[in-house]
Amino acid sequence: MDQDTFRSTFSMPLGGGYAYPPPPYLYRGVEDLFISYEADPVAVDALLPPGVSAADEIPICIAWARWVPFSTFGPYHESYVMIRAVFEGETYLYQPFIFCDNEIPLEAGRELWGYAKKLAHMKHNWSPPTQTFGEQLHFTVERPQDRRIMTASLHPERLSDPAAQETLPVLSTRFIPHTEAGHAPSVAELVRLDVDATVNLSADGTPQLWEGRASLTMDSASSVDPWHLLAPRRITGGWFGRFDFDLVHGVVVHDYLKDDIWS
Repeated sequence: MDQDTFRSTFSMPLGGGYAYPPPPYLYRGVEDLFISYEADPVAVDALLPPGVSAADEIPICIAWARWVPFSTFGPYHESYVMIRAVFEGETYLYQPFIFCDNEIPLEAGRELWGYAKKLAHMKHNWSPPTQTFGEQLHFTVERPQDRRIMTASLHPERLSDPAAQETLPVLSTRFIPHTEAGHAPSVAELVRLDVDATVNLSADGTPQLWEGRASLTMDSASSVDPWHLLAPRRITGGWFGRFDFDLVHGVVVHDYLKDDIWS
């Protein structure tokens, strides 16, 4: 392999078998069920990296259940939890947990932005003929299969105003350990990603965003996947919508390797 080819490589494997190209990554018609709720302050604090704190006295989290029918990475399910958090005076959505069921967005998410993705089993049933819960949209997350980590459901009772939704950048910790023993990590940084999502419109021109009664449970106390630490204490809202958006390069907002914490 010549130096020009090596220098132009964006992701592994080298030599033409790369897992993903450079951004932007296009997402179209994404179906999101998301539920806002209050969580335990002690548990939230234990999951935030140094310098990042909960934005609210009673921490607010948002659980996401996502079906991606089309993306640059292919179709897949995804689920994650966000914490409203503050770093250096700015409010973000910090992401401690995330699952998907496609290895390509898993690789890109971990390597580019530091998303702590793992593979998991996920199902959604808000389209016939699999709809068996009447008025409710329903999404389940299992890891391993048959061990329920999260269950989310929503009755989409009325249209919701997209302008009422808070838009915040996503914050994540990109952490890559050093190959050799006894060294600080190779990478330890906070990464910001701004996502400008557009709500799909119905034939009558109304936004495809609904709200209604929501249910959310973190079903298993797992030391391997401790989503139960962010179990809801009180649900504050639930929504379902269809969106288009592009994922672009992130921005490093803090490099922990420059901090005096490794000696």
